[in-house]
Amino acid sequence: MIRPRVIANFALSADGKVSTRKYVPTGFTGPTDKRRLQEIRALGDALLAGAATVRTDHMSMRLPDPALQQARLARGQTPEPLRVMVTNHGTLNRRGKVFSSDGAPLVIFSTGLMPEAMRTWLSRRADLWLFAGQTVSLAAMLAILREDYGIRTLVCEGGPTLFRALLEIGAVDELYLTWAPIVFGGAEAPTLTGPPGGFLPETVTAKLLKMDVAEDECFLHYRIRAGKA
Repeated sequence: MIRPRVIANFALSADGKVSTRKYVPTGFTGPTDKRRLQEIRALGDALLAGAATVRTDHMSMRLPDPALQQARLARGQTPEPLRVMVTNHGTLNRRGKVFSSDGAPLVIFSTGLMPEAMRTWLSRRADLWLFAGQTVSLAAMLAILREDYGIRTLVCEGGPTLFRALLEIGAVDELYLTWAPIVFGGAEAPTLTGPPGGFLPETVTAKLLKMDVAEDECFLHYRIRAGKA
């Protein structure tokens, strides 16, 4: 499969949760992690997130730091990454920050389930790609991003359901994790791959590339190993 290199970035509680059971924004990491998120975001030619995550976290999907923008320009990239959203059902918040803020162009992947009114509204705001059926083909999406938009590196910021789906098709190359000194508990709180449930089709293993500690948080960088565990 011809696709971009895919980097995923998540913050976790000490008990492995990415959010509460109601998927509310928690803001449980410190300033170093928030800066690190922007630095990782700056690595990508495009930034990917599920529409539910964009809505819940009130994301603009921007990279506003002038120094990071200048570094990107020096590398031959655009000032900010292309903003890419995925929504199987076509449910988007028209009042969301991602639509009201300036920034890089928007590309949205959805299905025929998206209401016609939403398609019309998006026509002047984003590139819209619709797939037959009820789910977006992530493999096809990645191929489109590589071939039609020239995306070589894609940074995924979630949510966990999207991350799991990318793992299932072997389309994650690197993973950044922040372990935070907080415990949520809760059987229904989502983990890195979504609500507790079934195993992945194949166990995914990784090689630790780097580990740093700051502000009582642990920052980990992994390379995902190819093939079966």
